[in-house]
Amino acid sequence: MQTGNATTRELLFMETLNELKRAGYELEFRRETTCLYCMELQWWVMPDKFKVDESFYFESVLNPDAGRMLYAISLSHGLKGFLIDTCDVYADNISPELLHKLQLIKPAMKAL
Repeated sequence: MQTGNATTRELLFMETLNELKRAGYELEFRRETTCLYCMELQWWVMPDKFKVDESFYFESVLNPDAGRMLYAISLSHGLKGFLIDTCDVYADNISPELLHKLQLIKPAMKAL
């Protein structure tokens, strides 16, 4: 059963994702060990070929360890997309370059 607070946070997550999509962040990425993978284009994107424009942290009400990150990603050749990632899950299975790229923005991270 979801509490009202959990439902509110899920709605906020969906609203933020929809705002990113309206702003042109339409491609969906998946985090791999050394890079991102674009599902629609079937491309592997190395850390030096993308930048994180914005990031959002969504804390889980029911389980604080189950927070999610939403990243707005721009590719070096202009395409945009998003990455939804769990926080610190399997972080030991990420290359140092990718870990650095995704954590560069932590001080400016927006907690939602």
